[in-house]
Amino acid sequence: MKLLAGHPELEELVKPVCSLSPTLCDSLSDTPLCLVLGSEGSGISEKSLQACELVSIAMAGDYESLNVSVAGGIFLYMLQPKNQ
Repeated sequence: MKLLAGHPELEELVKPVCSLSPTLCDSLSDTPLCLVLGSEGSGISEKSLQACELVSIAMAGDYESLNVSVAGGIFLYMLQPKNQ
């Protein structure tokens, strides 16, 4: 199982952050996934940061992050199998 964590792309992170894209989602179509979303205030835990592949949602403008329920909806829409 692959662990994915929604996380804003921040410069101070040592770990790379992938961008949520159709190509990434297609590459994961046959992979069991666990999606981790943190709280809006403090984000995900340090343990989750280390265990998960970090994925961000590209946004236009100068916004730091999305509301967690909106981000979750975008992730679930993008990650759903396209043949259903």
